[in-house]
Amino acid sequence: MKKTRHSFLAIIFLSILLAVSGCSKLKWSAAAVFLGIPLPDHSVMIDKNVMIPLRDGTKLAADIYRPAKDGRYPVIVVRTPYGKSKKEHKYDLQGGIFASHGYVTIIQDVRGRYDSGGEWYPFVNEAFDGVDTLKWARDQDWSSGKVGMFGLSYFGSTQWLASPYDDTGLTTLIPMVTSQSTYGLWVTNGVFKFKQNLIWHHLHKSKREISYHEDDLERALTHLPLIEVDDLLGGDNPIYNEWIKHSVPGDFWEPMNVDDKIAHVKVPALLIAGWNDPFLDNMLKDYDRIINAGGSPLARKSQIVIGPWTHGTNSKFEDMDYGKESRFMGQIGLMLRWYDYWLKGFDNGVADDLPVRLFVMGKNEWRSEKEWPLKRTTYMKYYLHSKGRANSEKGDGRLSRELPAHKQHDVFIYDPADPVPTIGGALLYDTAGIGPVDQRPIEARSDVLVYSTPPLERDVEITGPITLVLFASSSARDTDFVARLVDVTPDGLSIPLTTGIIRARYRWSMKNPSFLKKNEVYEFKINVGATSNVFQKGHKIRLHVTSSDFPRYDRNLNTGAKIGMTTEMVKATQQVFYSQDWPSHLILPVIPAGK
Repeated sequence: MKKTRHSFLAIIFLSILLAVSGCSKLKWSAAAVFLGIPLPDHSVMIDKNVMIPLRDGTKLAADIYRPAKDGRYPVIVVRTPYGKSKKEHKYDLQGGIFASHGYVTIIQDVRGRYDSGGEWYPFVNEAFDGVDTLKWARDQDWSSGKVGMFGLSYFGSTQWLASPYDDTGLTTLIPMVTSQSTYGLWVTNGVFKFKQNLIWHHLHKSKREISYHEDDLERALTHLPLIEVDDLLGGDNPIYNEWIKHSVPGDFWEPMNVDDKIAHVKVPALLIAGWNDPFLDNMLKDYDRIINAGGSPLARKSQIVIGPWTHGTNSKFEDMDYGKESRFMGQIGLMLRWYDYWLKGFDNGVADDLPVRLFVMGKNEWRSEKEWPLKRTTYMKYYLHSKGRANSEKGDGRLSRELPAHKQHDVFIYDPADPVPTIGGALLYDTAGIGPVDQRPIEARSDVLVYSTPPLERDVEITGPITLVLFASSSARDTDFVARLVDVTPDGLSIPLTTGIIRARYRWSMKNPSFLKKNEVYEFKINVGATSNVFQKGHKIRLHVTSSDFPRYDRNLNTGAKIGMTTEMVKATQQVFYSQDWPSHLILPVIPAGK
């Protein structure tokens, strides 16, 4: 995936380290010292472009990193569409680190990509291609018969997709910033993650990555209908078009999903997620499914780690630095410890660990918990108030624990031709920044309603899922409502924590959409997402309410027409209501101090 801001010195160090000739134990000892993990036991040898046969005769290329000493070792399989030999993805670091600690590591190009044979179609073939690869790995002379999988994003999905099938030797997974639901990776309850879809499908529509010109991208992003956008960015992309046509769950997505097969997943997983990653909500659902409905007692021993990371695993940004302890590289030791327990049988205490490990932003510290959400949570309602002028940060919108005493409402105009731009947040690609980027530019807009508490008199920890109950109406048959939770510092810096969106036609059901009646008041329950953040004394808790977040999400054109197939757009007059009968409120998961 496209890089955001990284630690420059770390990249320079690793680049020099990996350029050292040979695969000596000394080289990997130096890497271990840098990463803060145990010193390795082995020198490493590499078998390049080993062709692994599949059931249909297709052969997939793999680089195999092995301990230099003959023997039988547990195996870690990484299956990637991004080019096993591409230096920027540091597969050589992954392979070398694991092999130097006594694991055979297979890094394989998936079907139809780079050095592998076959035809590329994202996600569809990964289940049985993965099964065949796992069986092959289990049966090799250098294999102990125990096999794990590893990887983030797409090559996190390849783990889940292969996991429901027995007789492969699969023993454990470490899926990172990914999901059991491919649908959920690309669509949020009927709303397309538009820029992410467009760029990813363009970059990876052939055997190797394809570049694009930024001017072409900007033209494509503003073009309608969505079904034609790919034509402006390098020509027709049939797979992109198929996904646009399937905005709701169904048979089309079934071969690409595991969420409905979780009862067949019998191995434990260490899930690694990021508060600033676009797939966080999916991963929390994944964790809930496997610990409650996994297909064996072992699967229900899965654990989850959530750091302040973006999809690119960054935790240091221009507007926020979460500190040295937040660095993603610091988790390598935790991963090795997990594999040592499940693949080597080491009694290292993994089974006694609390299953949930959270990085609490604001305090910038790690904490282990027994469950998610936390049982000690107090769910507090913060009611929306104004005198009818909550438009922009300069308005009179307030968040209060008190119910509104009088009927009031706010109005804004949502114009799809002038949507609220995406700035920061949990994104895959963006030129305006990813993660905790100051929101003041969009808070100046009249089509963004802003509600804030007074400066806090004490620290308030919010850890858990967040919901907005919004009583609202629209002049349109269909529209969107967007909610964003923000932490505002005493000097006005406005840091986004999590964002949610609802498409009105799907407010009750994805299978049976229902359009709005003009200006009728409806109750919308918006999943704003989850976070763990201490709003420090003197800070403000802030909520944005608007109707667009573009190009992160596709624009609702407000007509009710079939999504992605039309160019017609209309302005919508949106009203948000507050009264004892229509008490719009934000539900925050507050963690009692000192508990």
